[in-house]
Amino acid sequence: MVVSTRGFLAIGLGLVGLSLLVGPTLAQQDGAVRKTTGPTAGATPAAPVQPVIGTVDMDAVFKAYEKFKASNKDFQAAVMARQNELMKIKAEGDEENQMLMKLTPGTEDFKRHENKVTELKARLAAGREQAQREFQLKESENVAIIYKEVQLMVTAIAQWRKMNYVVRVTNVQPAGADPNTVMAALQNTMIYYDPRNDITNDVIFNLNRRYKAIATTPSQTTSNAPQPGAAQGAASNPAQTDQN
Repeated sequence: MVVSTRGFLAIGLGLVGLSLLVGPTLAQQDGAVRKTTGPTAGATPAAPVQPVIGTVDMDAVFKAYEKFKASNKDFQAAVMARQNELMKIKAEGDEENQMLMKLTPGTEDFKRHENKVTELKARLAAGREQAQREFQLKESENVAIIYKEVQLMVTAIAQWRKMNYVVRVTNVQPAGADPNTVMAALQNTMIYYDPRNDITNDVIFNLNRRYKAIATTPSQTTSNAPQPGAAQGAASNPAQTDQN
């Protein structure tokens, strides 16, 4: 239902008048108001869930996930193949330039090679721009797929270990010689955490186990949940989940 502006104005003016009327006695009635108003009036509030917090090093997970490594390898191969194509265009342009330098300006041959050089430069610039767009999109899509798989595995392990929160951490130790490690340490939200509640190794082991199982037997449905002895602190009897 659409409420008109006039209706809102009328309600607003009514509330203003009400506040002026009850303002002087609000302090006296505060106790009664709290007892009789609000969404939980007359009901006992539910007890909050006891937080059980785990941690995971997402950078370590990505670096150790075999599927991510394979995806990066394929990505780099595709980039190299496209680069080779562009290098052929550049080499052709360089040859045309060399021939152009030997010709007399204004002649038909000069104009023909000059036009060819212009054409090749345009093809090279357009090819580079197109490749940049394509590979940026492809890289983004690949990372999104991997992230979702990692997220689902983190969820499965956390639920099995009765955790209701998992916080991202980094195990990179700051080194003065490497500014990147210092920045990573400064951006870490956790100064200290109990390593017994870190599920990084469990996530890595089970992601790779699932990836290898699917790669060897693609027609069979495999379990994504942690297995006994998977890694230090791994769950011993996980629930079966499917992340396909």
